[in-house]
Amino acid sequence: MKKIAFFNYTMIATACFLAIFSITLFSCEDEDKDIFNVFELGGFVRFETPFPTVVNIASLAEAANITVTNVLEAPDGNVASYSIEASAMVAGEEYGPVAFGETVTSFPANLTITMSDLASALGFDIADVGFADTFSFTGTAVNDKGIVYKGNDRQTFTEEDGVKGGNNSSDLLDETGYRNAFEFSFAIPCPPNNNPISGDWTIDMTDLFGDGWDGAFVTVEIDGSTTDYTIPATDAATHVFNVPSGTGVLRISYTSGSWEEEHVYTITNPDGVEFGPFGPEPGTCPEYTSP
Repeated sequence: MKKIAFFNYTMIATACFLAIFSITLFSCEDEDKDIFNVFELGGFVRFETPFPTVVNIASLAEAANITVTNVLEAPDGNVASYSIEASAMVAGEEYGPVAFGETVTSFPANLTITMSDLASALGFDIADVGFADTFSFTGTAVNDKGIVYKGNDRQTFTEEDGVKGGNNSSDLLDETGYRNAFEFSFAIPCPPNNNPISGDWTIDMTDLFGDGWDGAFVTVEIDGSTTDYTIPATDAATHVFNVPSGTGVLRISYTSGSWEEEHVYTITNPDGVEFGPFGPEPGTCPEYTSP
């Protein structure tokens, strides 16, 4: 008797489950079968060619004539408007962000950035522009449905609020394969040492606390090929690099990290002439050419 009751209970439960499953199945079939395939094109603007991350000049007298040009594209054909904000770090002072240039409403469109236009918009003196100064841009696009797409705001550093803004790391900004026009920038690199002395050059690095350079490093560029040098996790390091005979350009620059008051280094050329010490708190562009 118990077996018959159990069998009946099992049959009833199975029938109920199948009925519920069937209702659910037919209900799903009655609705849109493509519910996971609803896409809309965003408002995307890119450059025709990669935006230059550095603009080389031989002397500061050329800074006033800096001009960067490119072509803006909206590959999806649905951008109603595009505008730019500019900011800069000139002679250690922050400027911006402020609106820069005209609003673009048709594509493709030519983009021209001149140093005189930047100075006028941001309020700095062109005579103050120097090596290692940077100029950054944030783009905003509005698509044909009124949806706004914008790059992250530039970081600002103040005693009151620390760090504000989003990602503007160099690995994003200098990615040549991703020609986005939402976050881009260029810098004036350190001056080159043209036709440098060939042979072995030496960089002697010191960390006054003894725990490495906290993310800081020195970059050596020899005819376009770059190598970074640092102190990994100790109080000192010595690096020797060779400048081959016939080298046209040697360029040395410093990139800061944390605890800059601990970082000191010197540069010695193949003739035994020592330059520095640079630091604590080294500047971006060391002076390492003989008078």
